Amino acid sequence: MINVLIVDDEPFIRQGLLLLMDWNAMGFQICGEASNGVQALECIRAVKPDLVISDIKMPEMDGMQLAKIIYEQYGGEIKMVLLSGFYEFEYAKQAIKYQVNDYILKPIVKDELQQVLEAFRDFFRERTEEKRHQEKQEQIVLAQHVQSILLGTADEDTVDHVQSLYGTATRYRCLMIETESEQEQQQTEGCLHVEAALNHKYAGYVLKSFTGEKNRVLHIVTDLLLKQEAVSLEQYVTRLYTELSHIQCAAIAIYAGKEVNKLEELHESYYSCGKIKSLRFFSAYGPIYYFEHMDTGVFNNQPAGREKQLFDGLIRAIEEHRTEDIRGHAQAVFQFFLEERIEPGIVGIHLHYLAYTLLGLVNRDDSDLNLDGEWTQSTFLQENYAMLSMEENIENLCEFSYKCAEKLKERQKWNAMGVLARVEAYIHEHYMDNISLKLLGEQFYMNSAYLGQIFKKHYGVSFSDYLNQIRIEEATRLLRRTDYRVYEIAVMVGYRDSDYFINRFEKIRGETPAQYRKRAHMMHTSD
Repeated sequence: MINVLIVDDEPFIRQGLLLLMDWNAMGFQICGEASNGVQALECIRAVKPDLVISDIKMPEMDGMQLAKIIYEQYGGEIKMVLLSGFYEFEYAKQAIKYQVNDYILKPIVKDELQQVLEAFRDFFRERTEEKRHQEKQEQIVLAQHVQSILLGTADEDTVDHVQSLYGTATRYRCLMIETESEQEQQQTEGCLHVEAALNHKYAGYVLKSFTGEKNRVLHIVTDLLLKQEAVSLEQYVTRLYTELSHIQCAAIAIYAGKEVNKLEELHESYYSCGKIKSLRFFSAYGPIYYFEHMDTGVFNNQPAGREKQLFDGLIRAIEEHRTEDIRGHAQAVFQFFLEERIEPGIVGIHLHYLAYTLLGLVNRDDSDLNLDGEWTQSTFLQENYAMLSMEENIENLCEFSYKCAEKLKERQKWNAMGVLARVEAYIHEHYMDNISLKLLGEQFYMNSAYLGQIFKKHYGVSFSDYLNQIRIEEATRLLRRTDYRVYEIAVMVGYRDSDYFINRFEKIRGETPAQYRKRAHMMHTSD
């Protein structure tokens, strides 16, 4: 329903407006009444209507003053329709200035008011849908940014963007909330309920698991959030546990990670949640676990960013089809895990991230080349990494990487052929323009050097030779069938310098344009 506030100093006018329209049937509801602008502002602060229908002439504060304040304080969030017993151009000018939606003369005609309301209703629904879509997109971008921070791969711009949303917070902590049940469906449904409840109250601080677990939600807690809630961390987490336990059927466990002082260090808190979980069975308490209460000394701290460098090396080898280097990179990854004594649960998080990064690489922008089910059922994607030996994990990663390299090569070949067909069509349509490999690369989102290589391999000639052939072919047609002068034809087929055109023509055709035209005309006459 669209909330409407009616403002008029005459009670019978307000009553008449209530009775004039079937407000509910049209999708509106009257959320309040006021007899002047001062009362109206009090109502607006209390109920924040979507639309204000106000008379202009009123005591204490008139409708135009009210429109000015609404415009200045609420921008475009609250719209207005003004009523007046007579038309004045000066009123109309001010109404436009304050973005008033409409201006209706008294006595109010039902059909006219209905048209105004229907137009506003359409506008309101469209604006609401746009806002909903924009908010959804912003949430997706924010989730991606927070994910990269949690993985320790965020750049400075990403950190700055998220920091602007978290304000002046100086302490951060990651909570990992898991639903636990013997039935997977109950776990999944419970997790959805938890996510919805958290997002309803703490939008922007909640993230779905990005490592494949369907029973996990991540929640970022800052010192500012605790200050707003006026509670300590323990009070906040205990209250959160009680509230979430009441909304779904599966049991809940909460892991409160290490507190950090910088947003870019939040990955340490995230990784510490996995450490806590791996030690929970050695703890006498639960179902809430705090990093500070756990003995995590059995594990060494991992050097931030080192695993990403190793992953990037493997990914580059796959992208560049250097299959002979894949095994060495895979061994380096697991050697790092072994030497640093990374806890198995954290290894799983890393490898999940690597696996889905590779899947995204292979299937990026790919609508026609589908990944078959057998391929995606690779052992590397299905096995529990912690249950296998290091040698078995290396073998599975190598096998998966070889398949990725093969599929990527196939997709790139397929994409290149599709691009070449579009490039060829573009050249035939725009040969007279100043086109180049650089321009074509920008047009079709390809590296210009790579485009030049596949072009020559496919057509047997360089791009510039191919373009000259197209242009000279069109020039010969114009020389045969028209009376345009040689310099005019040069411009028409894409040459700005007629001498260069003549030189190109002679090199390709073995004679000058004038000689070709003369010979062509002689042949036509003899025929």
